[in-house]
Amino acid sequence: MLPFLLGRYMKRDDYYREFCEVFGHPLWILPMLMIGMAVFIETTHLGYHHNDMADADGYCGRKEWVRDLKRFKENNMY
Repeated sequence: MLPFLLGRYMKRDDYYREFCEVFGHPLWILPMLMIGMAVFIETTHLGYHHNDMADADGYCGRKEWVRDLKRFKENNMY
């Protein structure tokens, strides 16, 4: 609990220990890392959408090796 809300004061070492227990716990770190990764990916993706010269959704389809695979698939399907 936050000590300043209760009117108690903690020593710096106790406050640091409690801080590390809460924010160092895997049940807090793992969801925050996943949320952070999702925010990073979405921010990057939306930033790419706002670029007029880029096509965020067709990025992989423009690569030469992907076009070669598509042509190979079309030519060799039976």
